Amino acid sequence: MKNIPFEIIGHIMILRKTEETEIMENFAKTQMKNHHYIRTVLVQVSKIDGKERKRELKFLLGEEEFETTYKEHGNSFLLNPIHTFFSPKLSYERQRIASLVREKERILNFFAGVGPFDIAISTKQHTCEIHSIEINETAYSYLCKNIVLNKCQERIFPYLGDAFVLVPKMFLNKINRVLLPLPLEAEKSLPMAYESLKDKTGIIHWQITNHVQKKQIRKEDVEEKIHKILRNNNIKCNFVIRTTRFIRWIAPRIGHFAVDLHFSN
Repeated sequence: MKNIPFEIIGHIMILRKTEETEIMENFAKTQMKNHHYIRTVLVQVSKIDGKERKRELKFLLGEEEFETTYKEHGNSFLLNPIHTFFSPKLSYERQRIASLVREKERILNFFAGVGPFDIAISTKQHTCEIHSIEINETAYSYLCKNIVLNKCQERIFPYLGDAFVLVPKMFLNKINRVLLPLPLEAEKSLPMAYESLKDKTGIIHWQITNHVQKKQIRKEDVEEKIHKILRNNNIKCNFVIRTTRFIRWIAPRIGHFAVDLHFSN
């Protein structure tokens, strides 16, 4: 039997469309037989796209129940993958960032989704203040529910809207740490994230994509990319790349990377 790429979110298995329907059905039936918690099977037929991070998913087998609860490191996330973005493959990255946060930080997430990064941080660091922006109305609704579900109401503050509209109005020169977990908006979001840093000093967790042969990206290439973005936005500043980390492959020879940037005066 061919190995078909898949991910499991709660009771839902999502296959990436790589084979004919009959082959995927046989693969799904085997997985459902071996793993009884899988009750619904969907097929991803398009890439994740747009500010709302949507992808087209089609029902294949099982129950037509698309709302599910995914559990990760003691947290629970209610979501519907048809209308909201969520990736179990970012689990380590969420915990990695949460472990870096220090007491009483003010944190801003441009693209919060249903809240996985922010809730992971909040449950590990109880003295931080997190401002979570989400443009997708359905994802925002789940974000609010998940904040309550994980008892983070006193630490996470959700906002429905476009980060590129809300940040200039509300967060310039106020933030210690910024999360930018949307590679599609990497170039556009970085300058505004810098402007949100208090006294132009702080940490930006930046996610990007890059054509690579191996699970590596040259630090020099990242620095060149950052300098070009900042120069095009008339920004002069000092920064150090603390981390460059491969997250996953999103397409042949296109890697998804995490970059930790430390800005200082």
